[in-house]
Amino acid sequence: MSQLNILVLHRIVQDQVGEWADVTLSMFDELLSTAQNNHQSITRIDHWHEMGQGQIALSFDDGHVSDYELVLPKLQAHHATATFFITPNFIGQAGYLSWYQVKQLHEAGMEIGSHSLSHPYSTTLSADQLLTEMQHSKDQIEQHIGTDVKSFAYPYGDYSRQTHQVARSAGYRYICTSKPGLCHTNSQIMGRNSIHSHTRIQEIGELLNPSEYRLLRQQFGYAIRYHLKRVLGVNNYIKLKQLIYS
Repeated sequence: MSQLNILVLHRIVQDQVGEWADVTLSMFDELLSTAQNNHQSITRIDHWHEMGQGQIALSFDDGHVSDYELVLPKLQAHHATATFFITPNFIGQAGYLSWYQVKQLHEAGMEIGSHSLSHPYSTTLSADQLLTEMQHSKDQIEQHIGTDVKSFAYPYGDYSRQTHQVARSAGYRYICTSKPGLCHTNSQIMGRNSIHSHTRIQEIGELLNPSEYRLLRQQFGYAIRYHLKRVLGVNNYIKLKQLIYS
């Protein structure tokens, strides 16, 4: 059974990182070059599921304008594709994509997925509110790109069994969390491995070919954070996190 390593990134920046989730363009370029040198093909999430293409999938959350200005040219230079998870309410805001740019990404062969309508914590919403977030996002993106939106990624990686059920009822085939790990071909719920500002360039090789020890270590840390959210509640968890990092 084949496995897929989905990497999740956010904003790509030219030089200095401004937030924890930022990744420099030089780091991203090194990631693509290393994958190419290792003969690892980079694909979009839906194509791996439906065509069996690739060992690595790149995903980009939120819809930053860097997806179009910096990421797209690099992907094209390396003959790679990726999945871009878009938040429609962010479209047109400073630093984010326009609908024209979203359509250009689609026409360049990229997958456009949904990242909800307004980027809420999913588990804080009722089932009806969450369904509205998921369906309206899907409908808006489909209207602008003219094709079915198959993939969804949770904002903040915040999910539960109930949110999975709602995502399925909204019509999504592939549902992405932020839980570290590798995905199997029969997986509808798909974990992703994060690249961020604290990721060192020396780690790229292991990011592309993660050891069992690395995955277990990441999954342990994720499990602690996940259970803290469930015990404290999302709002209290956010307050605690802000207190720690302030």
